[in-house]
Amino acid sequence: MSVLDKKNFFVFGMAKSGAAAALLLARKDYSVTVYDDDKEVLSVFMATPETAGFENRIKAVDKSGASESVRRSDCLVLSPGIPLEHALVDTARKSSVEVIGELELAYQFCSSKVIGVTGTNGKSTVVNIIGRILETAGKRAVVAGNVGTPFSSVVSDEDAFDIAVLEVSSFQLDTIVDFKSDIAVLLNVTPDHLDRYGDSFDEYVKSKARILNRSDAETVFVYNAGDNACLSMAAGFEGRKIAFSSARSLEEGVCLEDDMIIREWSGRKERVIQRSEFTPVGIHNAENALAAVAAVTPFGIEKETIAEALRSYHPLPHRMELVRVAGGVAYINDSKATNVDAAVKSLRSIDGRVILIIGGRDKNGDFSMLLPHLDHVVKVIVLGEAAAKIESAIQGQRPVQHASSLEEAVLAAKETAEPGDTVLLAPACASFDMFRDYTDRGDVFRASVGAL
Repeated sequence: MSVLDKKNFFVFGMAKSGAAAALLLARKDYSVTVYDDDKEVLSVFMATPETAGFENRIKAVDKSGASESVRRSDCLVLSPGIPLEHALVDTARKSSVEVIGELELAYQFCSSKVIGVTGTNGKSTVVNIIGRILETAGKRAVVAGNVGTPFSSVVSDEDAFDIAVLEVSSFQLDTIVDFKSDIAVLLNVTPDHLDRYGDSFDEYVKSKARILNRSDAETVFVYNAGDNACLSMAAGFEGRKIAFSSARSLEEGVCLEDDMIIREWSGRKERVIQRSEFTPVGIHNAENALAAVAAVTPFGIEKETIAEALRSYHPLPHRMELVRVAGGVAYINDSKATNVDAAVKSLRSIDGRVILIIGGRDKNGDFSMLLPHLDHVVKVIVLGEAAAKIESAIQGQRPVQHASSLEEAVLAAKETAEPGDTVLLAPACASFDMFRDYTDRGDVFRASVGAL
């Protein structure tokens, strides 16, 4: 029995993804039971006017009735943040109830082409650049997924697009079954979320490899030629491949040569755009542009159109975002740098002296990876649950100051900074110990800098 042949669904986790999944199912005339471990989140969802319009199809259960409702359902739909070890997931499996994620559910209602983008860092930026290029080329595309707009919330209006550009997280990939990317993009794989994967980088890599789920000879695999995990997957891939690299020339693919984005494909070598014309700073953002150009290459989009789109692209909030320059000091918000590798790339993007604000909830990251990149860091200000671990990893190589809040950290940075310095928020950690999410953390940083 396919997912769409089932009748009774249990949706667990009522944040954005779960809410979108429940409403999609209700619109399609399925019976939906919803639950969240957080009573307030569940109450807010049930109180929305749209939910109220489906009162005959959507019902909520509390903790006491959740297990029995799962047993009676035909399918359990998980929001990405729900641990697969949760007791309700175990109940479903023991009761032979199929377990899928919101992404898989939405895919069941999708007939458009799918560009699936995953990787440890850069996903949101890349899907938005791809979306900008496709829009500039006159293609009907939608950007959705882990980027903030659940796939389930757009798939009902599929007549509005021909291409779905999806940011796909490892958590979402863990619960796919039939989901398939027509163009599968793997940006990079570095240690992240190891707390979810039993401290095993290999298990995390296996999760990312699922972006190639159900791939065939027609699947296009876009991959980073400078990443070992990506290279390993490409070596065993039998479909069409397009590599990208910021470090070396490629006989076929997209690369940087003499500060120029170069595309070689189907026997043609094209100079697309000067790197300096693409405004986001940092080599990692150059790689994001290369990946996006590679991903749209199968659509036959001319280089002039791609160049126009890249010139007009502006960075997303909380990603190497210049908040202000005050007293000759630049304050940069990279709250989205939620793992150590992302923080390293942030540091590598800045010339001159840096005061680094770092810390939050540890995801079992290896903070010693920071050590080779601290030469231009004059002080490290640590905060959050990981503060002591970060200080230990730095091993006294740089002065470390503890802050009890982000506001305090910004004030401490101001006291240290001199004209020409950069104060960089690159947390290398999750935000959930002190904030709702990385956006909330970035907003607090902005407000604190604005108040100086």
